[in-house]
Amino acid sequence: MTMTPETDDIGTRTAGERKAARASDRRIVALIILVALISLIPILSVRFPPMTDYANHYVRLWLLAGGIERPMMSQFYQIDWNVAWTNIAIDLLAFVLGKIATMDFIAPFVLALALLLPPIGVTLLNRKLFGGFHWWQLLCFALAWNAVLLFGFLSFSISLGLALVFAYLDECLKPRGLAVVLALRAICAAILLTAHPFGLLFYTALLAALAFGPSAAPLRQAKTFAAATGRVMLAIIPVFLPLVVFLLFGPSLPGHADMSLLDSMHWDNPSVIRSLKVLLMYFRTYDVRIDMIYLALFIVLVRETIRYRTMTVHWGLVLAAIVTGILSMFMPTSVLSTGGMDVRLPCMMTLAAAAGLRPQVKGRLSSLALPVVLILVVSRTVYIEYVWLQRNADIAAVERALQHVEPGSAVLPAHAQTAPEDLMNMPVGRIIGGMFPSYIHYPALVSFERDAFMPYLFTATGKQPLRVRDPWSEIAVPEGIPIPTDMLNEPAPHYAPYMADWKSRFDYVLVLNADMASPSHPMPVIDTVHLVADEGFASLYRIEHPSP
Repeated sequence: MTMTPETDDIGTRTAGERKAARASDRRIVALIILVALISLIPILSVRFPPMTDYANHYVRLWLLAGGIERPMMSQFYQIDWNVAWTNIAIDLLAFVLGKIATMDFIAPFVLALALLLPPIGVTLLNRKLFGGFHWWQLLCFALAWNAVLLFGFLSFSISLGLALVFAYLDECLKPRGLAVVLALRAICAAILLTAHPFGLLFYTALLAALAFGPSAAPLRQAKTFAAATGRVMLAIIPVFLPLVVFLLFGPSLPGHADMSLLDSMHWDNPSVIRSLKVLLMYFRTYDVRIDMIYLALFIVLVRETIRYRTMTVHWGLVLAAIVTGILSMFMPTSVLSTGGMDVRLPCMMTLAAAAGLRPQVKGRLSSLALPVVLILVVSRTVYIEYVWLQRNADIAAVERALQHVEPGSAVLPAHAQTAPEDLMNMPVGRIIGGMFPSYIHYPALVSFERDAFMPYLFTATGKQPLRVRDPWSEIAVPEGIPIPTDMLNEPAPHYAPYMADWKSRFDYVLVLNADMASPSHPMPVIDTVHLVADEGFASLYRIEHPSP
């Protein structure tokens, strides 16, 4: 196994070897472009894909892009950029692009950035460190489709890709001198902090890894380790400048103002099994059986190239992957009222490892590498396209049900619980990564489709530049999920205070996953709540109010 990257010395090659290398580069670049274009097919074929947070993001972006000028929307919401300076990559894009484009362009563009920037960043950094384009970079496009993207963590995914691209630029500009590099790092850090704080964390880890260097020698010699530590500290100092400015002058952090960072941490059923499940989240999509096929192929490839000593390693990046992987095992599920915290570091682990490895195959297998890799990557996209087209029926059911909602109405989202024994029979695409339902934010479409109000459009202070106006704020929370239907007759849960006196505050109840309702958790019979539309996946109930 080659332990450190060795960029080819072009000057030592024969003319024929240089010509062959250029031809190989052109062929791989052409395939990367082809794969990127194929990856856009699902994005262009489905308007509202089964991505957990996506519908909620879409409606907020639509408001920022100009939708808030509609009369009812301006009564419900207001834009306030003073409350959010970070986690706003997609918000800024929508606000700027909204001046010249509609959501028919903005939404696919944002999705394309979140999907393609991480593998593009891996490709650029891997090429810079190891020299030349390579089929491994093409294979990494199979990672573009992952559970974290499908959760709808769009600003987060974009920031990871930007961090990799900025690390690549850092490597390119090092010959320009320390002053140029340090200035670049401060600027890139400010951009990443604005995009998403975890993007800044990943950029810091990448800079530290690159400063550590490609060799594992510092781990064996104290003097060399001290020198590497010094390089790492110098490399990451500039990234703290925008962070200090943000902490001193920025708006408040997400979560309750009276709750400390430690108090806001929550672990959801911690266990070794859950930790391993989270660790592999970047390989997960909708069906664990299919996902494990791709994971097994990655593992076999890496194992065999290590076994035959044909794996080239950048130890700084591999160590960064190991450290983020270990830390992810201890991450809380939520911090500062932000969920999905434990799935963030495994993304960094996977991307850092992908950028820091270069496997080789020799002999007859070398001629098969590109076609096999191309088939694997394209098949991943074909599978996603299949799932998205299947679940488009759910969106259509929601849209048909919402046709009965009058503008200005308040709609209460709920969902039918599925019996444990029926979970394996859930339609493909309704559960992502074995963790989150894909449909919990579909109710946000009531604002876009019908100029009506739903109680949990993303409006968290510190994360989104959108506020709920009075009196609608009395039946709103900054983040939320549909309540189970069997809780409609129960006291308001802590996460849905708007449920207090809901029969007089809301006009409709929208029930999702209605076609998979468990007989043991039926929709309760309530005298003032009557079925208006049964569209299978979605059912709409009207709430009768006493005459004034």
